[in-house]
Amino acid sequence: MALKEIADLLEEKGIINNAFLFRLFVEQRGKEKSLIPGIYILETNSEYEKVLDKITAGPPPVTYKFIIPEGYTVKQIVDRVAQEIPFIDNIDMEEAVDISNYSYDYLVDSSSLEGFLFPKTYEITIDYSARDIVEMMLAQYQFETGSLDYSFAENNFTSYDILIIASMIEEETYVPEERPKISAVIYNRLKIPMLLQIDATVRYALNKRDGDLTLEDLEVDSPYNTYMYAGLPPTPICNPGLASIEAALNPADVDYLYYVVDDPERHTHHFSTDYEEHTGVQNNTN
Repeated sequence: MALKEIADLLEEKGIINNAFLFRLFVEQRGKEKSLIPGIYILETNSEYEKVLDKITAGPPPVTYKFIIPEGYTVKQIVDRVAQEIPFIDNIDMEEAVDISNYSYDYLVDSSSLEGFLFPKTYEITIDYSARDIVEMMLAQYQFETGSLDYSFAENNFTSYDILIIASMIEEETYVPEERPKISAVIYNRLKIPMLLQIDATVRYALNKRDGDLTLEDLEVDSPYNTYMYAGLPPTPICNPGLASIEAALNPADVDYLYYVVDDPERHTHHFSTDYEEHTGVQNNTN
């Protein structure tokens, strides 16, 4: 738009009181070629100088916010970003989450980005690409975990093992204060050794987020089936939050081997060392 059109529009919207006088004001300051197109929020009955300052500085950047909840998988993150951000699509995100795009030290020996896309509320501008978004999540993971004390794990577990354990804690925990106890059950079973038998790993293998697991589900031949294969699954099963990572590094000092939901409404667990006690609570709850 030319200066005259801009001045007329501003007068029409009630931003200025006189288009002709505004044009003279702009020309006297030699700013007629410095007006930047864009979307502006301007007050009615504004002073000419205030309006000119704004439309020569340029429009404020348009930002987009999106939330990545704790426990989302990479696939869920791809879908969420593609839904929330109008200029990013699924194909862009699927290409961006390919781990071969990145060479960070903490990704060495990892086969996917599962676990490393840190859950958080993010804000971006329109010039972000899908890969920029993934880079931002990876940088957030490094920032959040960089100062954690890994001394508990240094002799027996890698930092990647801790992330895998944290992802299971994230998926198995409903009540925050139970995280260290569930962490302890995992470590206690690994130490014996004993099958972890964690439902969430089977759900991950089947991509089954809802509904009860069936006996057929528990027989799926997958390295993520901790009812069938001993030890940790090969990768994290979600992207855990900081509280679950901290719980993986600080398990409770208890000898529990079992836990079962004892209050379906509150989603609390009963913890025990004895299998008969465990099955008794399980039967009473069912």
